[in-house]
Amino acid sequence: MPAIRHRHVEVDGLKVFVREAGDASRPVIVLLPGFPSSTRAYVRLIDRLASDWHVVAIDYPGFGSSDPLPGVPTFDRLAEVTGQVIDLLGIGDYAVYMFDFGAPVGFRIALEHDRRVKAVITQNGNAYVEGFGPDAEPLNAWWSEKAKYQDAVDWVVSLEGTRHQWLVGAKDPENIDPEQALADQAVIDLPGRADYMLSLLWDYQTNPGRYPSWQAWLRERQPHLLAVWGRNDTFFVAAGAEAFRRDVPSAEVVLLDTGHFALEEAVDEIADHVHKALAKTFA
Repeated sequence: MPAIRHRHVEVDGLKVFVREAGDASRPVIVLLPGFPSSTRAYVRLIDRLASDWHVVAIDYPGFGSSDPLPGVPTFDRLAEVTGQVIDLLGIGDYAVYMFDFGAPVGFRIALEHDRRVKAVITQNGNAYVEGFGPDAEPLNAWWSEKAKYQDAVDWVVSLEGTRHQWLVGAKDPENIDPEQALADQAVIDLPGRADYMLSLLWDYQTNPGRYPSWQAWLRERQPHLLAVWGRNDTFFVAAGAEAFRRDVPSAEVVLLDTGHFALEEAVDEIADHVHKALAKTFA
C-alpha cells in the first residue's frame, strides 16, 4: 500500500494542506471534501485507490490543516484557491471526486478547467434542486429570515450538529468513528472559525443559482459520471443522484444503504466503483 504524503502548497500567502499518494505518472483523481470535514475523512479511500491511481486530496482554506481565507469566505474563493493548488501541483487532466461542499467547489473549478476534467464522481454532492432533503430546510429558512432561524444554524456548527452530520442515515451508528466528528469540531472551535463556517453556510445560497451552468457544462462535455450515494442521506437525497442522468444519460447511479458520510460504512464498495469508473475514463 503506497504511503500517504502530507504537505502544504502556498497560494497567495495561504498554506493549503494536501494529502497525496500513488505514482505521479498515473492518471490523477482529485478528492474534494465536504462540510465541515477535512481530507482526513478520505484516508481509507486514498489507501484503496493509491495502488492504481495518483490520488490528491485538498483541504479548502479554513478546513482541516489549511489556513483560513482572510475576510469573509465564499465558495468562489474556495474554488479559486483550490483550483490554483491543482495547477501548482502540475496536474493536467484529472477526475474529480466531489462530496457535499465538494460539488459547489468542484463544479466551479470544472467550468474553469473545462476539458481537463475527464470524469466526475459525485458522492452525495448535489447539483439539482430536487436533491435537497429535509436537513437542508433550516438553511433555506435562514436565508429567508436570518434572525428568526439563527439558533438553528448555530447548532450546525456545535459538536452536536457535527456529530449529526456524521451519523445521519448510517445503517449502524457504531460503524461511524466518533473521532471524525471530534477532529472536525476541533477545527470549528478555533478562534473565529465557527463564524467562518457560518459565512460559508450563508454563501451556500449562491449555489442553486449556479446549477443551470453546471448542468449545461455536463450536457456539453459529457464526462464519465458516477453518482454513488448514501441513499439514506437527509441533507442530499437520492433524487439528486438520479437527476444527473438528465444531463449525462450514460451516468452510472449507485445507491447504497448508508448515509451522508457514506465512506464510513461503504468504503470498499465505493472504492470498487471508483476504480471501475477511472479505468473506463483513462483506458
